[in-house]
Amino acid sequence: MIKGALSAAALVVGLSFTPVAASAAPILGGATAVDLTATSTFESLGYSLATYGTASAFKLGNDIVATFLVTGGTRNDSTGALLVNHNGSGLNFTSGSNTLSIGNFVVDTANGVVRGSAAANGFTLGTLSLFNLGANSTLTLTNEAAAAFTTTLGAPNLAGADIGTAQVNVVFGPSGVPEPATWGLMIAGVGFVGASLRRRLRATTDAAAA
Repeated sequence: MIKGALSAAALVVGLSFTPVAASAAPILGGATAVDLTATSTFESLGYSLATYGTASAFKLGNDIVATFLVTGGTRNDSTGALLVNHNGSGLNFTSGSNTLSIGNFVVDTANGVVRGSAAANGFTLGTLSLFNLGANSTLTLTNEAAAAFTTTLGAPNLAGADIGTAQVNVVFGPSGVPEPATWGLMIAGVGFVGASLRRRLRATTDAAAA
């Protein structure tokens, strides 16, 4: 009986130390608005700006304000850091017959960067670090993005140039739900403990009856 109880107790202790995935709240949706304060600068360079996919834009004074739908992501419940995805939308910068497309933005607040896909005249450049995310959600052009602007559109070196500010608005889902594998181990463990206790109770009853 003691051996069975110790085995059950050991399993319970073991279960208490079963690794559980870090708590993260899923991002269900929302939208990010970007005030492109560099609109006048781009226009002075002869660039036209347009959104593509599910993005939309309107003019506010001299600035273009672009809105990108949030398609997913996560929030780290321990640090509050966000990974916010914006698949299926982006911006086209056109000069003459050349177009640089950037989009499918991922806002990474932990690393202070906005990554995304880039294409030059329809040819994929891959995933680039496009903007540095600074204080008050200011966006500055990275070296990678500046090189893409220069190569595709013949722009001067715009690395570090202020592009605008971003306002991220997201809707969170519930967090802290154990993974299915963890639930399975917990249920199996509880069942084993219950079976051990039932066997001990049966043995005690049989001994008393004898």
